[in-house]
Amino acid sequence: MGLALPRLLLTFALVAAAVPAAGRDPGAHRLPADEQGRCRIGVEHMIELGRKGLSEPRSRPELVAKRRKLLDEWSERLARGEEPCRIYMDIQKAATTF
Repeated sequence: MGLALPRLLLTFALVAAAVPAAGRDPGAHRLPADEQGRCRIGVEHMIELGRKGLSEPRSRPELVAKRRKLLDEWSERLARGEEPCRIYMDIQKAATTF
C-alpha cells in the first residue's frame, strides 16, 4: 500500500548491488568510471521502476499522486542537468521516509 515505492526502491538497490557480482560476462555490467555517471544510471533506473510501481492496484490514489509528483520532480531535475548524486540521495531519503 503506502510502502510500495519504498519497497520497490529497496528491491532495486538490492538487485543493483547483486547483478554485477552475479554477472557471467564481466564486461556486460560496466558502470561509468565517474561517480556522477553511476548516480545518473541509478536515478534513471529508480525513476523507471517507480513509474512501473504507479500502476500498483492496491495503492491509495493519494499516495499514487504523491509518488507521481516526486517521480516527475526527479525527472525534471535530471533533465535540467542537476547533479545526479544529489537527486539519488533525495530518492533514497524519500524511500525511507514515506
